[in-house]
Order: sequence, then structure tokens, then C-alpha cells
Amino acid sequence: MTMDRTLIRGGTVITMEQGSSAQVADILIEGDQIAAVGPDLAVASGSANLVDATNHIVIPGFVDTHRHVYQILMRGLGSNWSLMQYLTAIIGTLGPSFTPEDLYLANRLGALDAIDSGVTAVFDWCQQSTSPEHTDALIAGLESASIRASFGAGANIIDLQDCLRPPFTSSVPLNSDELHRLRNKYSSDTGLLTIGLAGRGPDHTPIEVVQQDFALARELGIRINIHLGMPGGSTVERLDDAGLLGDDLTLGHCNNFSTAEVQMMIDHGVTASVTPEDECNMGHGWPPIGRMVAAGLWPNIGTDTCIAVGGDQFTAMRFALAVPRAQDNSVALASGQGPWTLNLTTHDVLRMATIEGARALGQESRIGSIAPGKQADIVMINTADVSMTPVLDPVASVVHSAGRSVVSDVFIAGRQVKKDGQLVGTDIAQLQGAANQAAHALLERCGITPGWVPPAPDNAMHLAGKENVG
Repeated sequence: MTMDRTLIRGGTVITMEQGSSAQVADILIEGDQIAAVGPDLAVASGSANLVDATNHIVIPGFVDTHRHVYQILMRGLGSNWSLMQYLTAIIGTLGPSFTPEDLYLANRLGALDAIDSGVTAVFDWCQQSTSPEHTDALIAGLESASIRASFGAGANIIDLQDCLRPPFTSSVPLNSDELHRLRNKYSSDTGLLTIGLAGRGPDHTPIEVVQQDFALARELGIRINIHLGMPGGSTVERLDDAGLLGDDLTLGHCNNFSTAEVQMMIDHGVTASVTPEDECNMGHGWPPIGRMVAAGLWPNIGTDTCIAVGGDQFTAMRFALAVPRAQDNSVALASGQGPWTLNLTTHDVLRMATIEGARALGQESRIGSIAPGKQADIVMINTADVSMTPVLDPVASVVHSAGRSVVSDVFIAGRQVKKDGQLVGTDIAQLQGAANQAAHALLERCGITPGWVPPAPDNAMHLAGKENVG
């Protein structure tokens, strides 16, 4: 049987390989892998499917390291909610009302939305593993979209009633049998779907339970991804004291870490996932990007939740560039000087959104850059659009000018999942109708009407860190 071959011809290729620069080149895909990259590749006529990449920039697929994929079914519902209102709503009100059918649809929609904007791999930080039926439906939704995903199970493989109200703490360990079931059923470490642990961490669980959870994940050989460093939360030091830091761990947000804690992460190979648009909007604290890069820790980028913000990595990159630049510039301005140089570059944030994201998934040897032997996760950006003209600096054009509307073609493991601006094999009208119906039914079950705001709990002042205000 002849191997499937595709030749992407004549695009401006940004490989994200160390030391490389943008160049007009071809990319030969054989099966699910990149076979060759270079100008004017010699390929026999008719031996490969030809994709004309003239007037296109070609980049590695984005890797989103922190996305609650299913929450797209509530797109925009929490655009005016704070972090604490969001947690109250998603854990206490909305979460318990999702059916397995809702979650299949939500994860299919969320994965397709990610692909549409150039995301080829995602860590799906899921809070709805409330039963085996719910979890299997979520995973089926991801698989139906053919996205590369690390499914973050575990956040709610517990008794939900144990943590429905703020401050959302639980002392119940993970369901070991269920995590074993998922590891055994979806056991591939090299396919499109892998299993990870969406851990609760010491912000929400006693450290003794965190130790049990981490030990279970490490016994099963799966990566760990937790939220840490948000207002009033725990510290990296607590994890270090408990001997829990390691290069299989990703910490999400990290907003309020000290310089010493960032160094602890570096010392133990811990990766950092920042979600700058969401963090600025909802009140996590300033994204720590500038401080981390200055210390030698390169973060990676996620979008977090479409309840509150948009779902494309281009916007996330722009926030990841603008916020640390503004912080640096403010120091110079405060001293009465205009900034002369900018420390962070467009290439830096593209690096965060690609190869550094791959590193956080433990897959940097397979994805995150365009090189022979790597998986063919590739995105083509149409530069003939008025929004992209002219292209003087290809990297800057990707970061500052591009968006999902100019993502023309997407390949995941060599398979074309977006072609000429359209998702392949997807009935958009049917998907839209089903999503609208499911979303409105969910809100009706929850008693949510337009303008609804999550009610403040009795301990709201304490949770907001304002107990001493007055």
C-alpha cells in the first residue's frame, strides 16, 4: 500500500527550530510525519498530493496548554464575571447540570473551534469527569474532531458535593480505579489522544491528598497539570517541601509566585502555563511572563475558558506580548524616561505558543516545530488577505496581524482538517443548531436568564481577600 504523501509547496516557512529563520520552502509529509523541509524539494510528479502555499506563511500548529474545552458551550456567558464568580458558577451551578450528551457536543465544538484558529494540540483541563459516562463522552468529542489532545482527567473524579461551594476545597482523594480505567482504555502515549491529570493541587486540597494524587499519576506515567499561584492560593514552596516538583508537572497561571519560587520551578524542570487574556480580565493577577523569561523560565500559553474570553491563540499571543512589555515600559516611564528597547519579541511569544507548549505536554520531540521526523502538525496562513498585506516580517505578521479568518489550512498528524478556510467533514449548520439547543436547555435547567450573575456566598469578602477592608 502506497504511503499517503503531501507536498506543501512554496510557502514562507517558520520552522521554530532553534537558530532558524523564515524562508520560502517546501514541506513533504509522508503518512503522519514530516519527511523533508527545504526549498524546491524534488518530488516525482503525481507521487504526492500538492498543496500550493504561495502567498502563505506556514507555521507549526499552536499548542494550547490550558483550555477548558467543554466550556465553549457557554461561550461569553461569563464575560463580565470575576474569577470567584466564574468558580461559583461553573462548579456550583452549571457543572452539575451537564449531561454526557452535552459534553460530547461541547468537546466536539470546542476542539473544532480550536482547530479553526490553528490550534493542533491542547491540554484539555476538564472539570466534568463526574462519571465514567461523562468522561467517555468528553473524550469521544475530542476524538470526533481529530485534534491532538492530552485529556486532563481527575479534577472531579471525586464526590462533587464535597466542593460545590467556595472556597471549593476537597479532602477526598481521586478515584484511583477510574483513573486506572482511563489509562488502560486510552493508553497511547504517542497517538492523538493521551491521558493527563488535571490535578486540584494545594489551592483546593490538603497537601497530604495532593501527595496521593501525584503519586497515582506518576504510577500511571501521566503528566500533571494544576492551577497554582492565584489570589490567596498556595505556593510552589509547599510542593517543594513535599517533594512533589518534577519535569512532568505544569503549573497553570502562576501569577503571584515569588522570584524564589520561579527558581524552584527552573531547578526541577517544572513548566508554566499562562493564560494572559483570561488572567487580566478575571482577576488572577498580572501574568508573570516577563519575570519568568528574565529568570530563564520560558512559559507556554493557553486560552483557559471561552466563558470569559475568546478562543484563539493569536489573541493570547498578543496579550502575552503586550502585558510584559507594558510592565517593563512602566518602570522606565516612572523614572521619567521613554523606553528605548523592548525586551520581549514577537518571535518569543510565537515560541511560547508552539515549541514551549509542546514541552509542557512532554511532546517537544514530536510536535511544536517543523522538522523531519516530527509529526505533521502544520498551519497555513493566507497572506493574500488585505489584513496581512504587506508581509515585511513574517513572524510579526503572524503575531500581530493574523487571526482565525486567515488560517486557511490545518494539518494534524498529516491529515488535513481545515482546507481553504473550511473545516473538513464538518456540517457547520448542524453543529450550530445542536449547540444552540443544548446551551439554552442547560441554562434553563440551571434557572439562568439573561444578565444572571453568580450569587455571592456568605464568605465572599474573605474569598476576595477583603476581610480587613472597612
